[in-house]
Amino acid sequence: MQRTGKTLVLMLASVVFAGAAFTQTPVPVQVVPLSGVLIDLNRRAPADVRSLNSATIAAEISAVVEKVHSEPGQAVNAGDLLLELDRSDYELAFQQAQAGLESSQAQKALADAKLVRARELGSNNYLSADELLMRETEVTVLIAQIKAQQVGVNVARSDLDKCSIKAPFNGVVHERFAQLGDFVSQGSPLVGLTQTDHYELNAEIPDEHAASLENSRSISFVSRNESWPVQLLRLSPLVSKERRSRQARFAFPQEAPAIGRSGELLWQVENGVLPANLMVRRNGLLGIFLNRSGAAHFIHLPGAQEGRPVTVDLPLGSEIIVEGRERLQDGIPISVDR
Repeated sequence: MQRTGKTLVLMLASVVFAGAAFTQTPVPVQVVPLSGVLIDLNRRAPADVRSLNSATIAAEISAVVEKVHSEPGQAVNAGDLLLELDRSDYELAFQQAQAGLESSQAQKALADAKLVRARELGSNNYLSADELLMRETEVTVLIAQIKAQQVGVNVARSDLDKCSIKAPFNGVVHERFAQLGDFVSQGSPLVGLTQTDHYELNAEIPDEHAASLENSRSISFVSRNESWPVQLLRLSPLVSKERRSRQARFAFPQEAPAIGRSGELLWQVENGVLPANLMVRRNGLLGIFLNRSGAAHFIHLPGAQEGRPVTVDLPLGSEIIVEGRERLQDGIPISVDR
């Protein structure tokens, strides 16, 4: 009888507990489709648009600034005149070198004629061998003299050309150092010029993220709520000791922002990952809660880490619980708000 009584008590207790579970108040939750919460995982790094050439044009000769043809902010093309230096002394030097060359050329013409005559006389024994050698030596000396004077003419012409300061590339004048009437010596800065038709995007990439950049298929430059697609040109293998970053350069395949524009490099690491804030921990495991026929169903996500997005392998239509999950346990009833 005692054993029978205990059995009845246990049966009644199980019925009471089952009834309590069946009548448990559903927990109100909000659900959204999994496709509505998945995000693309991006990384960012500071970046700016840089010209490939920003040069300080300096004087190659010493002279007085005679004319100024460019001012800061002015756009110029390759070959445009920027400044002119006083040419008078260099024109005189060129004329003098040219006159010396012409004089030697005339002397050589006379020496050539004398040599021809000397060879005729020598063949008839009317001129000694020593005299013939003197004529030949005179021509040889004049040839060497003409070569040296030709170099002098070329140098004088080059110095004369250096009086005209021209733009080496298409660009914008960002500074003018020389003033009208200034005497400038060789090496004195004259004009600062920034190239405008050759530029790249420069970015400092944290060393630990460099590999993800090389494998990314979507990279863009973002500045002032505008975005431009870019292509990776080169990633330096050197790591900066101060910043622990590597320099990367990018090209703009289409339009580009103004040189000097700063912003951020944005590149996609993964697509369709679950945000870290939607994960919960139950029994030491990280996962998410799904709505399964009005009950909360806990899904463990292997490889998930605190504070990091995670890839999930679930149907995109799965209803993930985004609000009210703090009070949930696996299998309890829920009241769904979509």
